[in-house]
Amino acid sequence: MTESLAAARTSTGELAEIAITGDLARPARLTVPALLAWPQHEAQVAFECATSGLQHHRFTGPLLHDVLTTAGPAFDPARRKDRLRFLIAVYGADGHHALLSWPEIDPDFGRAPVLLGVTLDGTPLDRVGPQLVLPQDRCGARHVSGVGAIRVDGGYPATGATR
Repeated sequence: MTESLAAARTSTGELAEIAITGDLARPARLTVPALLAWPQHEAQVAFECATSGLQHHRFTGPLLHDVLTTAGPAFDPARRKDRLRFLIAVYGADGHHALLSWPEIDPDFGRAPVLLGVTLDGTPLDRVGPQLVLPQDRCGARHVSGVGAIRVDGGYPATGATR
């Protein structure tokens, strides 16, 4: 976390991009400034980090659900439960990754206020990329820094068939 903040303060060069891919009608490549077009939310988080103990941070950014909904996930909107089979894989620039389920972030189900953080303690993350922020997590393991890719995967059949 502190390495990411230091990099955000000192980094020069091009803006980091995030690729949003998978079972989507409108895959996209977004930068932190592009993510500022969505309504911004704030999250005060406290979580335990395995290497540096208890962390307290303030993030701002759009809800992950809003960003992914705009990309048009390929579930059938007429079948409410169809979205239950969708997974979201988030990859960080450092190789760290996390997995979420669509129902976890969907307002009709878990409604978790998961953010794509574009600022960390007031510092813009333009150069290092957004951070996946899960305010509800006690452990910081799913807080992915420098998000470079998000993949939405609905390849889990609703019929109960196995692969």
